[in-house]
Amino acid sequence: MFGFVINKLKNRKWLNLCLLMGVALFIALFVCHPMFEKGAGNQILDRLFMDHATQQNEFPARMSREGTYAVADYPDSQSVLDKLSGYEKKWTEYVDINKVSSQQLITLSGGRADTEFGGPNNYFTIGYLPGLSEYADVVKSQTDTATFECSISEKTMDHYGLVAGEKIYLHVPDGSGKKEISFVISQICREKDINDPYWAKTLSDMGDVIFVSQDVFDEMMQYYSEDNISYSDFLMLDYRQINTENASLYDGYMEQFKDADKLYNDNIRDTLERFFTQQKTIKLMLWALELPCLVLLILFIRMISAQILSLEENDILVLRSRGATKLQVFILYLQQSGIIAFAGCVLGIVLGYIMCRAAASTDGFLRFTAKDIGTYRFVWQMLVYAVAAAVIMVLFITVPVWKKSKDAISEHSRERISKKKPLWEKCFIDVILLALSAYLLYNYNKQKSTLAISVLENRSIDPVMILDNSLFIFAAALLCVRLTGLIILLVDRLFKKRFSPAMYASFLQLKRTRYNQGFLAVFLIMTVAGGIFDANMARTMNSNMEKRIVYNVGCDAIYNEAFRLRIQYNKDGSVNWMYDEPDFGKYESLKNEGICDGVTRVLEDERVDISAGSGSVSDAYLMAINTKEFGETAKLQSDQNDDINDAHWFNYLNELAKEPDGVIISSNLAKALGLKVGDSLNYSRYVPEAVDDDQIYASENVKVCAIVKGFPGYERYTYETDAEGNVTEQEKYLIVANYATVVEKFGMTPYSVWMNLSKGKTVDDIYKNLTSAQQLIDENKNSATVQITNGMFTLSFILSLIVCSVGFLLYWVMTLKQRELQFGIYRAMGMRMREVKAMLLNEQIFLSFLPLLAGAGIGIAATAMFVRLISIIYLPQKHNIGVNVYIYQSDMLELAGVLFVAVAVCYVVISRLLKSMKIAQALRLGEDS
Repeated sequence: MFGFVINKLKNRKWLNLCLLMGVALFIALFVCHPMFEKGAGNQILDRLFMDHATQQNEFPARMSREGTYAVADYPDSQSVLDKLSGYEKKWTEYVDINKVSSQQLITLSGGRADTEFGGPNNYFTIGYLPGLSEYADVVKSQTDTATFECSISEKTMDHYGLVAGEKIYLHVPDGSGKKEISFVISQICREKDINDPYWAKTLSDMGDVIFVSQDVFDEMMQYYSEDNISYSDFLMLDYRQINTENASLYDGYMEQFKDADKLYNDNIRDTLERFFTQQKTIKLMLWALELPCLVLLILFIRMISAQILSLEENDILVLRSRGATKLQVFILYLQQSGIIAFAGCVLGIVLGYIMCRAAASTDGFLRFTAKDIGTYRFVWQMLVYAVAAAVIMVLFITVPVWKKSKDAISEHSRERISKKKPLWEKCFIDVILLALSAYLLYNYNKQKSTLAISVLENRSIDPVMILDNSLFIFAAALLCVRLTGLIILLVDRLFKKRFSPAMYASFLQLKRTRYNQGFLAVFLIMTVAGGIFDANMARTMNSNMEKRIVYNVGCDAIYNEAFRLRIQYNKDGSVNWMYDEPDFGKYESLKNEGICDGVTRVLEDERVDISAGSGSVSDAYLMAINTKEFGETAKLQSDQNDDINDAHWFNYLNELAKEPDGVIISSNLAKALGLKVGDSLNYSRYVPEAVDDDQIYASENVKVCAIVKGFPGYERYTYETDAEGNVTEQEKYLIVANYATVVEKFGMTPYSVWMNLSKGKTVDDIYKNLTSAQQLIDENKNSATVQITNGMFTLSFILSLIVCSVGFLLYWVMTLKQRELQFGIYRAMGMRMREVKAMLLNEQIFLSFLPLLAGAGIGIAATAMFVRLISIIYLPQKHNIGVNVYIYQSDMLELAGVLFVAVAVCYVVISRLLKSMKIAQALRLGEDS
């Protein structure tokens, strides 16, 4: 039996190889899912941890415990430290991650203190920090063996006005009253590397602590009558070891820690909660993006398997006539499909791994790179998915055999050409699905704002929103098949009497087989329309993201200088402060070196109050610029359709240059305060937050000289998230003033350095810690969501080209083979070869060219209808630049070129087959059948 099955496969090896290709691609796309999901999940997890570190300025994987212990239970410092180490050991027994660092601090409450050179009534806490000598540098030192030695931080020195060698007289309770203990400041310390994971609490956070040795700390415990000793323990873990496989397990353990110990805390669970939400979104996105391609491959496999089954109908009838039961025939074909599925499974796993790695390496549509994709590795779930896909393929290929296993040859002859109208055409399924797609589109468009907020709140997306375009394409394809049939009938009725014999035979064939041939039309339409939509969706997403980033940055590169803030606390309670400006000359020299074409200072402040008349706004955005330098350096990314502003933005700079006390304001600020050009307004600025959170120190009255909708670096819309994770949209108001005027009125405050790089230069030619538009674009391209979208759209587009070309060519070649007898009869009746070719060309016009044109039209229609809606997933924020649809001519030419080649090759192959066809053999074939 097995040998018989092998021989059957060999007899139609080319068809079976095409079927194997389709099955292998289906399984490959199927097994891509778990690998893509796990790889993208690990990438998201790493990104979330790094974002947390950047935004919160703390190590992103930290467990902690803070509280007090009774001195009666823990009489010395070592017993407390041992207890804390016990907690750390218990935590890492369950959360099996390598320890990066650990910071343990124990303190006594201290008390009021007098300083030798300063004033009285300062409050200090006595602390012991075991890692102080290892992780801190000594700035100044002075020893005094007559008293207890202590160390303080630079922050403590600056705040209390202390110096090395100065004595601190601490008044502590000793059970019988107050006792004075003298400490001498022997060391003034600062962190060796403030970014070291050890510094969960920095020395600045411990500003009122005087650090002593362990022996001195134990001795101090003897003087105190207090019952408790305070402690804090921070354990930093290697977050790179948390991945999609163990994240849920570790999250459960940490939740149990918190339930069992109210003093336990960590900053990992919040990150994991965000990850679980995004992971769910990634899963839905993957299925939504894969499903249309899977359906396309199923159509391809169905088309090939149907052709094979059609050619083997006689074999099935012979087997049945010789006594084989329907079950035996079914088992025979089950073995045949099983062999193909097994081979496809082996090839699919390898191909799926390669496809997933290739898709992950994209940083744009059809743009493959050599970037690091280490998170995308082989996972055992791929084997499970491969087996599941293989089983689906076996059933999909084999089940139709059961229906073909008829007992009577008469049934076979009756079913060769089906004239029965399909169920979908009878029930108007195409119209119903098209109406459903339009209804979903209408509803989603009405909910755009809500959907955008849901995306910003990291809620799960609705996959139907992504699949609606596929539903539209499928329904439109069915509708086109219906209309094509009506066009064929109409043309036949109008010109039937004028047709030549060849044309008459052609239309007769079209009318008889239009229901059977509809499958090819649907396949072609979905392939072409899907390819066009995938290309346009990917281009639109990438182009809009890049343009928004370029607009937000406002120039090629920005360097945020480190300004030192000096604060002086006076005895009368007042505070003086000033910033030390770094050397700006080193940036101006970049122009002389040919690295930059423009360099300028841009002073920015987002804590500005503005008032005019009876109206006012707070938290406005101030930019102070040198108009000439700014014009040479900054760039304003314009909208695709028109400029954002009514005139070129240089005109507004010219107006500002004419008015030293003038300002440019945003259109939303003008609307909020009822301002127009020539009006006056007043704006106020606050002291640095390090000095006071809410104190205005200066105000200025200015004249409005221009009103703009967009300006380099100005984002009109911002989004704030509350404690519950709810996102609210807010508008930002812009005010642009002259740099010299602002510095004169408000003093020197931190500014950033904007740069316009010379042609061929990159940020690497300047400093490595620059913020540049290109860096942000690269980071955005490497985000998991964008990478998945680019990768899947690229794969879908390539598979569409391959499947469409192979499917189209194979279908027509097999159709020609099946009609060999018919063509032989036509030739025997006197029909010329030229007329046979004309007949086939006419059939291709209605069955191939019209569907291909319809597919192009449907793809463009789907682009216009759905691209802006689906872009909400990737661009949920409102922006000065709206979402514009981008259609790249190169993508359309690539698709058209491949289809043209496929059609041309098909026609050449058909011509060669017709020429090689012999009338006598064809007629003898008819006699044998």
